[in-house]
Amino acid sequence: MLKAKPALCPFCGRPVAPPQNLGFQFSDFDAGFCDCGAIYVSDVTGHNRGAAFVEALLLACGGNWDLAWELDPEEDYQEYVVEHYDQKSHQVFGDPSERVNVRGVLIFLRLSDELRELSAEKIAKLKAERRLKEIPPPGFKPKRLRRQEIENLLRENKEKEIVFHCRFMPVNLSILRKVLYSADPLLRWKAVLTLGEAAQAVLKTRPDITADLIKRLIYSSADSAASAWGALETVGEIIRREPDRFGLFVKNLLAFLKYPEFRPGALWALYRIAQGKPTLIKNERYWMILELLEDKDPLVKALATLVCQHAGLIDALPKLEELLGDQSTIEIFDPEEKIFKNVTVATLAREAIKTLERI
Repeated sequence: MLKAKPALCPFCGRPVAPPQNLGFQFSDFDAGFCDCGAIYVSDVTGHNRGAAFVEALLLACGGNWDLAWELDPEEDYQEYVVEHYDQKSHQVFGDPSERVNVRGVLIFLRLSDELRELSAEKIAKLKAERRLKEIPPPGFKPKRLRRQEIENLLRENKEKEIVFHCRFMPVNLSILRKVLYSADPLLRWKAVLTLGEAAQAVLKTRPDITADLIKRLIYSSADSAASAWGALETVGEIIRREPDRFGLFVKNLLAFLKYPEFRPGALWALYRIAQGKPTLIKNERYWMILELLEDKDPLVKALATLVCQHAGLIDALPKLEELLGDQSTIEIFDPEEKIFKNVTVATLAREAIKTLERI
């Protein structure tokens, strides 16, 4: 009979609490914190060790993706894998040298003392934000909405009510997403904005659902047969609201710029992200955005102009000056006023130049 041992931290030797859904992790793995400062992540199958390690590294760095990949093993952090871990019983079976049929592992990671102090504040902020408990407004009863009900609420500008229904009954996210297929363009845009807000609300208690939503939106766009209008725009809204959590998906949006049919959606998403956190654009290879200032499609040129303006891409100034004579008129949705506006490419270029010259 296999000998069971308690799960202990390899860095301090103390027992650790069972890993759980922390409510602020970056993937679907359960995790925990040891009193000594170590992070541990459970891989119940033992087949996803790489992903579990990345999760531990991101948690240790407070979600700072760039910092995580700059760290050097041994010098900046230590890692240790506890084999034969069974999460259900929270025990370790047998010795590493024995043939044991328990495949789960616990990935432990501990930053150096110097780095741990720097990231502690970020981790504390994440924990505080994600553990905030919200209650529905007095008299509000969450329920599963029908698509028609959601459309009516959007027409009545009752987006907050939809967000609450999604917050306390996340299945409504899928129903809200169906409104992206509406024949009413204004309704579609309102659905995009509301999906971004609702996904952020759901993130507080079910981060796995929001993470799955953003992946599904990207995958559905990559599959032209299943592509839905508004998918990339919605990704932009979610990243704009949660840049530290989902900023890594900016690379995916930039990749879509290679394909003409996806450019308006991807550029809109990048424009909205740039409004909230311009460094997410500036820190990437954004040369494709500059090239699109010369695109044949006036809408693409207009959206690329907005991205350059809000991301602070000073390199765009020469190309923007060439657009000052472009009187092509495009219809664009104003997310603040929630109305459509007609504007010329030249007007947008002029405003972008003024903004960039002040930097």
